[in-house]
Amino acid sequence: MHSAVTQVSSKLQITDVRDLQVGDFIDYGAGGFMRAVKIFGEPSASAGPALILEVHIQSDTRTDLDITTPTLAF
Repeated sequence: MHSAVTQVSSKLQITDVRDLQVGDFIDYGAGGFMRAVKIFGEPSASAGPALILEVHIQSDTRTDLDITTPTLAF
């Protein structure tokens, strides 16, 4: 039996974000789809941007993992 952590609701505030990356869909076949969202902070002198948080989102349906942005208004 696999362990699972279930959190009903969370809100994080992350400051000094320098980059946000959304990964491509990974198709697990019968296991559904997964996508990674990575948030990076201030880079260190010896390495690239510091990974602050990586979230993996999963669903049986690919369209559930589509990213929607607000309509641009100028």
